[in-house]
Amino acid sequence: MELIRRGAEAEIRQGRWLDRDVIVKSRVPKSYRLPELDRSLRNARTRNEARLLHEAREAGVPTPIIYDIDTANAEMTMELISGPRVKDELETSTPERVGELCREMGRSIAYLHRRGIVHGDLTTSNMLLSKGRMWFIDFSLGSRCASVEEMGVDLHLLKEAFQSAHPTLLDHFPIILGSYKENFERGDEIVRKMKEIGHRGRYT
Repeated sequence: MELIRRGAEAEIRQGRWLDRDVIVKSRVPKSYRLPELDRSLRNARTRNEARLLHEAREAGVPTPIIYDIDTANAEMTMELISGPRVKDELETSTPERVGELCREMGRSIAYLHRRGIVHGDLTTSNMLLSKGRMWFIDFSLGSRCASVEEMGVDLHLLKEAFQSAHPTLLDHFPIILGSYKENFERGDEIVRKMKEIGHRGRYT
């Protein structure tokens, strides 16, 4: 397996498994934690992410298929999704294409939130384009049974990430919100909460 990314929480490797091209995500042990607690936390977070990926796909959002979970080593073996990041596609696309991507982004987030799922790290780096679809990856910080506040935070973090990565495209962000509201009956309520959260940060 070839190491392709090393983060604070996990290592990502690419290779072959049972004649399939796969990604293996391994949660890194933390020496500052008691070994038993560390194993328990990494195991729980691995199982939680696998469950979220599965439930997101059931909700209509393309996510990698999980082929294997090794709870002893806190590892997930999953389908390799080959394609550009939405982050890169946005920077090289026509305004019409940017609009299409923003609408798809808003629709997919609405599908997640309708099922009570928050991604926890909504950035255009965690969205891939493959086979004519937008795939969501890395649900490490995600959760289920989300409150209005948590869904509002999800959107707020996306706006901050969008502003940081795509400042020249910020005028397209309302397209994301419009699509989100069209596909989620509580969309107006969540967008209001997102704006409230933004104001809190501005005046504290």
